[in-house]
Amino acid sequence: MRIFYEPKDGVCGDFIPFYHPERETYELYYLHDYRRMNGHGEGTDWRRITTNDMISFTEEGEIIPRGTPEEQDLFCYTGCVVLHGGLYHIFYTGHNYHLMEQGKRKEAVMHAVSRDGKTWEKKRELTFFAPDGLDIELNDWRDPYVFYYEGDRCWWMLLCTRKKTGPNRLRGATGLLKSDDLDHWRYCGSFWNPSNCWCPECPELFQWGDWWYFIYSTFTEAEGFRTYYRMAKAPEGPWIAPPYNTFDTRAFYAGKTASDGKQRFIFGWNPSKEGNTDFGVWQWGGCLVIHELIQLESGELRTVCPTHVPDLFDEGQLIRFRPFLQLSGQRDETLAVAAPSGFAAAMGEELPDTCMITVEVLLEEGTQDAGLWLRSDDNGDEGYYLRLEALHQTFAFDRVHRACDHNEMERHAEIRTGAWHRLTVLLDGSAMTAYLDDLVALSARMYDYKQNRLLAFASDGTAKFRNLRVHRLKKEG
Repeated sequence: MRIFYEPKDGVCGDFIPFYHPERETYELYYLHDYRRMNGHGEGTDWRRITTNDMISFTEEGEIIPRGTPEEQDLFCYTGCVVLHGGLYHIFYTGHNYHLMEQGKRKEAVMHAVSRDGKTWEKKRELTFFAPDGLDIELNDWRDPYVFYYEGDRCWWMLLCTRKKTGPNRLRGATGLLKSDDLDHWRYCGSFWNPSNCWCPECPELFQWGDWWYFIYSTFTEAEGFRTYYRMAKAPEGPWIAPPYNTFDTRAFYAGKTASDGKQRFIFGWNPSKEGNTDFGVWQWGGCLVIHELIQLESGELRTVCPTHVPDLFDEGQLIRFRPFLQLSGQRDETLAVAAPSGFAAAMGEELPDTCMITVEVLLEEGTQDAGLWLRSDDNGDEGYYLRLEALHQTFAFDRVHRACDHNEMERHAEIRTGAWHRLTVLLDGSAMTAYLDDLVALSARMYDYKQNRLLAFASDGTAKFRNLRVHRLKKEG
């Protein structure tokens, strides 16, 4: 059993979640890429998995096949799913860069329909391109998101576009199209024109209470590759950026949400790295990561571990530690690690390759940082740090023998000294996701170090670790 879903014959990316209220099931459509495995060649298709518990997934296979190298949808890229009048509609991006050699457009919005969500018919006659003569480029026309807006009494489509003028890397804009019948669309200008990114990809718009939320992903905004969100009191905006408007790190992209009316989840993917090494280049596609969203009184959104995930694991076993560097001691369920000056660590047991770690951590006043040292060897020469940095107010992921002078991953977090912080860590092969205080999520990849020894550490101060447990997967069946 896996914590983070991944197809056996390739990678997954850009999940398009849809909740079916009658079936009480989340239908997760996603882009599938073979990565040229077994001679399959280039191109992406759409597949579907379903779940009603966020734990087990039913594979339903390919639902929109990729086109030929001569067709518009060699790459069936991101879109959305709409159920209207008993008929499913998928709006998706048909991408084929080879067509540019023939003077044709590389991207178009395409349409498919289905009665059951499994068997689909492409409506190629409804394919449409960026109109000529407007202030947008013709080859960035993708990622349609469609919903019915009661206030306008018509269908809205948000689309990833780029303006023709301005600094090259800052021309990204979200286009707005409208339709009365889902078949014929008219371009109505820019929904959002921020002048701060190459393209706001994979847009989504939804209402939650008094607030509307606009979600998008991009690789050139302030924090780089991330899924971002903005807030407004109406779908027309103005769209404000809350102080912390990302959901996770670089290792979570193209997040989109779905809700059953009680809970809302965001579905993204943790990219793999080329060569399956820590220093490999990030690749498109990887494994599924699901966060549950909560809404604060301010309207801001936060990510928490989905309530279903602990059901995968047993009640957990207390981890026992022995002194390793400087001072440490364990009494009952509390471990103390002290470094009056420098670094201290206590060494625990080896962990399963797939497991959940839960712990409460307290940094005493004046302590610089503390956390868990994952996948170390017996000598402490290898491994990864998951660190609560009181000095910098960050929740960080790093590795021994780093290749640069900064943390590989980090999120802003309120690290209070003298207070207990809750930490949940999910480990599954090379993929990791950690949650701090049921508010902050941090995903990462860990390829090079595999020995699975766990340590607890502190820098320039004292930290306490309470009820530090490893939870193993329950046996299937």
